[in-house]
Amino acid sequence: MKKMKKIILVSSALLFSVASFAQSDTTDRQLKMDTIKNQTRHDSHPDGVMMMNSKMMLVKSGEMTILEKEVTMTDGTKVMIDGTILRKDNTKMMLKEGQHIDMSGKITSMKKEGDSGKTKY
Repeated sequence: MKKMKKIILVSSALLFSVASFAQSDTTDRQLKMDTIKNQTRHDSHPDGVMMMNSKMMLVKSGEMTILEKEVTMTDGTKVMIDGTILRKDNTKMMLKEGQHIDMSGKITSMKKEGDSGKTKY
């Protein structure tokens, strides 16, 4: 009889520990999925356009998508899909890798000083 109680007790303990590990694993997976989703969001970048990995990207509400058509900023600056910037005074320039132009037409570099040429976001 004692042996049967031990078996039931050990089986119950094993069952509860397996159930708790399963819940923990689910929570870990959910945290990993949330991290992956957040990596595609770029809340640190204001709305605008940036050159990333030699592609023009549109940043809007933290979401980044490939620029598919010309964008006109609030100051009249036009940004073309090839990275050409045409200011209202007809000054032309190219957006370089890691540069961002916000909706007001201000250009900033998203690279940090000392980077080894790789763009980090």
